[in-house]
Amino acid sequence: MGGGDVADQGADKVRVRLSKVEKTLLWTVYHKVLDFRNAEPVLGDVWAVDVMDRLEFDRRDLLGVAGDRYFVLLRARRIDTWVREWISANPGGTVLQLACGLDARALRIGAPEHGRWIDTDLPDVVALRRRVLPEPARYRLLAGSATESDWLAEIPADAPVLVVAEGLLEYLRPEETRALLGRLLERFPAGGEMVFDVVSPPVGRLAKVFGYDMYAVEDPRMPERWYPRLALTGDYEMIGDHASVPEKAFRSLYRVLSRWPSVRGMMRVLRFRF
Repeated sequence: MGGGDVADQGADKVRVRLSKVEKTLLWTVYHKVLDFRNAEPVLGDVWAVDVMDRLEFDRRDLLGVAGDRYFVLLRARRIDTWVREWISANPGGTVLQLACGLDARALRIGAPEHGRWIDTDLPDVVALRRRVLPEPARYRLLAGSATESDWLAEIPADAPVLVVAEGLLEYLRPEETRALLGRLLERFPAGGEMVFDVVSPPVGRLAKVFGYDMYAVEDPRMPERWYPRLALTGDYEMIGDHASVPEKAFRSLYRVLSRWPSVRGMMRVLRFRF
């Protein structure tokens, strides 16, 4: 998600002003910076360090946001794994990442050898991203809102596509999510896959306590009922992956929480074939 005001601060720094919701762009980068500096990193994303060094903002915006970083890190690593698998099987395909923010996945993985990688986000986020991240080979950065359809016509539909939506659908109302999935299915008749994360109702209720509107998907198979073309092929629960958490205190906490299925599935990443 994105928005705000960006201004130059000399040759190296980019000053950023973001609204409350839009500060999540900073949070995810910060989580990855902390991870990179850990002796046992989960993701090891050096690009996050470069991005954070380029940004100028009020550091108080990051106070208190480091504790839940493993949700972000495990989510990103799982998505990276699935993207690599898909690219290996589809070297001529298209990776389409929605609401990319300041994520460096295209740099961590690289575009398909004979295909393309397209990142999209709102215009002001695209402008910010161009200031702090390079663009690799076979890559395009496109301005467009996930709740609108005008930009979608610019995405080639001549090859299989992998659609990635990380940290997006939980900020869309259910009818917006359903409409977005429908537009994607219509645009890409050749088929492909979709990977996106969802949250459970308790997470949505907790977010409202802190002033955020987040929308839950109660049943991971709900998209299949919306659109029979979709088939669920992967369901990854971050809390259930406690063995991948390097920090002992959080690893123990996740292990305990994973005993309850309703808690274990609070935050998950889904993979669909269509």
